[in-house]
Amino acid sequence: MSIPNMALAGFPEGKSPHALTRRRLLQFGAAGVASVYAPRMLGWESVWESAVAQAAQNAAQKAIVVIFMAGGNDLLNTVVPTSGSDYPIYVSARPTLHRGLGRTAGRVVGSQTVPATGGELAFANPLVSSAGGGDNGDPRHGFDAIYGDGMGGPGSNLALLPGVDYMPPSLSHFVSSDYWFAGDLDALNTGWLGRYLDVYGSSTNPLQGISIGPTINKSLRSASAPICAIETLPDHGFALPRGPGGLRGMIDGNRIMAGLGGIAASPGNTELAFTRQAYQLGTEVQAEMDSLGQPAFGSGYAPGNLGPQLQLAAYLLGAGLGTRVITINWGSFDTHGSQIDEQDRQLSELSISLGAFLDDLNARGVGDHVTTLLFSEFGRRVIENGGQGTDHGAGGLLMLAGNSVKGGFASPFPGLRSLDPVGDLQVPTDFRSVYSSVISDWLGGDPAQILPSAPFPSFSRYDGTSGLFN
Repeated sequence: MSIPNMALAGFPEGKSPHALTRRRLLQFGAAGVASVYAPRMLGWESVWESAVAQAAQNAAQKAIVVIFMAGGNDLLNTVVPTSGSDYPIYVSARPTLHRGLGRTAGRVVGSQTVPATGGELAFANPLVSSAGGGDNGDPRHGFDAIYGDGMGGPGSNLALLPGVDYMPPSLSHFVSSDYWFAGDLDALNTGWLGRYLDVYGSSTNPLQGISIGPTINKSLRSASAPICAIETLPDHGFALPRGPGGLRGMIDGNRIMAGLGGIAASPGNTELAFTRQAYQLGTEVQAEMDSLGQPAFGSGYAPGNLGPQLQLAAYLLGAGLGTRVITINWGSFDTHGSQIDEQDRQLSELSISLGAFLDDLNARGVGDHVTTLLFSEFGRRVIENGGQGTDHGAGGLLMLAGNSVKGGFASPFPGLRSLDPVGDLQVPTDFRSVYSSVISDWLGGDPAQILPSAPFPSFSRYDGTSGLFN
């Protein structure tokens, strides 16, 4: 489905039926292409009418951006255990990989104490802004700036949930990620976010659920709700592909498909007819365009792959198209070797780009209505592996960020004094308990309709309060 410029600009020329005709939309050119999944065919104009109507029903509707940090991010070198009893165990288990206390010194990367954790945790310096004494090189954007004083009030917009997983843990990338995406300890055909849209979403607006990338994220797979994937927009840091299968390939393919009309219309060939119709929806408008638009994206993002995806997410959320869910797959955190270099480069990119993303949302006037959830499929072993890396382990780090997030130390840290029988962290918080809170307290819905094994126990916060949102 071609995306007109005026849609992503928030329909500045108006949102009346007259303004949303194909002729009017075509006058503004195409900003990009969305690959739509829906159980039935949706007309191009009706998609935009539905998007506008859904946004108008609740201009302040809440949305969530979910970032999957693929590969198994290491909790213990992201948020460092620095209490008097844990830190010596940590250093002993990781003689070459451990973080130091304070500023970075040579090959020993430092850490800065996380406020309001009783000295129990510290941010690794690649997450900390240079203004806070960290290593990410940005004076404004860092986890220290987002976290604030950790008391959950204004300016304390990052919640840390260490040791989140499920029991018994699977250390398979594929099995574990499928469980997280499904919201259940089975690899279901639908994802927890897709099921949310099935129950509470629109039956006609595929822009309500967007995977940024070439395919639909498993967490967004739905049974009935239309959803879509948007890989990128033009002039957006990385270009749309131009070869076979790319944008120009689709246009050429459209002309080829147009010649198959007689076959598609043959009696009894309904499958091919549907396929041709679906293909036409995605390409017919694009084939008429001579040029692509140049949207105005936010600034301050770190170089790398995450920044452009978050720029696009902010732009889509600010367009007022009824978007409720955006998913992003990013990273390569399977650090069996060279962990210091590989993880820290990505942590720095994450801290800067997440801070820029929150600023971007605020500049677009939607910062109060968007929460970002970040997770990885598992954590790493407490002990390093002898190859300057760590192996798969239980108990990862889940984070929530946004203006409406009650920042701070939001779930118990299991500590290092009592590990499980194979030397992994204990798991005090089931990830589905967090999902339940997000569904009930943020998105608005009944977790029992979304999560097959609900209800799940609530979790206690270090600060003695409850809940994840203000």
